[in-house]
Amino acid sequence: MCILVDTLHHYAGRNPRKFVKICHPVAVILGLATAVLLFLVQMLHVAPQLLSDVLCKLYWMLAIFIMYNILGNMLACYRATSSVASLPEDRQVPATEEKHLWHYCDLCQKMSPPRSWHCKLCECCILKRDHHCIFTAGCIGHNNHRYFFWFTFYTALGTGLCLVSTFILLVRNHLALQLINFSTFLDTLLFTITLFAWVATVVMLSFQIHVVYLNNSYYQILDRTYDLGIRSNCRIIMGQRGLWTFLSPTIKSPLPHDGTQWKRRHSE
Repeated sequence: MCILVDTLHHYAGRNPRKFVKICHPVAVILGLATAVLLFLVQMLHVAPQLLSDVLCKLYWMLAIFIMYNILGNMLACYRATSSVASLPEDRQVPATEEKHLWHYCDLCQKMSPPRSWHCKLCECCILKRDHHCIFTAGCIGHNNHRYFFWFTFYTALGTGLCLVSTFILLVRNHLALQLINFSTFLDTLLFTITLFAWVATVVMLSFQIHVVYLNNSYYQILDRTYDLGIRSNCRIIMGQRGLWTFLSPTIKSPLPHDGTQWKRRHSE
């Protein structure tokens, strides 16, 4: 996995535009195809064998809710831009009292707010840039961090449920049949794919929980400069409605500021 990530970083650095044209569509299609495949297999193959009619209907409701939040937050992530250029024109230049906090970006050739830095793939500076995500085809920053957090959360939850139910079905069928046939082979393959997807998502979610907890970013994971306490940190990323945003990506939850002014821990 580390070798794959390093290879992608190297290629993205050398050929950013080609990387975006190739890897973004491939990653998005792969992610969507995996989500739809696991959903259909779970609801049409696994759940009917394990659950009663009533429980199966409840499971359908839960699965649809999870899929709605995975796809909804993924789309919201893509549509919400965190570029410095998205700011109103009067906020794209620092006020006199803030000028010493801003820095000059040689690539954009203009001043950028604190905690923003340039992304070669997006070809612009991103407000409170966390990282560039190929599965949402863009940078995760100040305006869409909330959506990415819930995207990873519900993906981890969904793959976790798939993992548990597939494992139970696999064990039950193996004990009942006492042999390996084509059906158990497919279940084993499904379990392996789900396990890989779950581990990868849980790793990413663990980073994001840490990011929300300390109000830092993926590339500055140990930084506590802007840690204002868990409640304030959560509100900065999730908006005024905080953790209630887990219900739906369509919930309006205005952020406390535009991403150019950041209160430091020592000035709390």
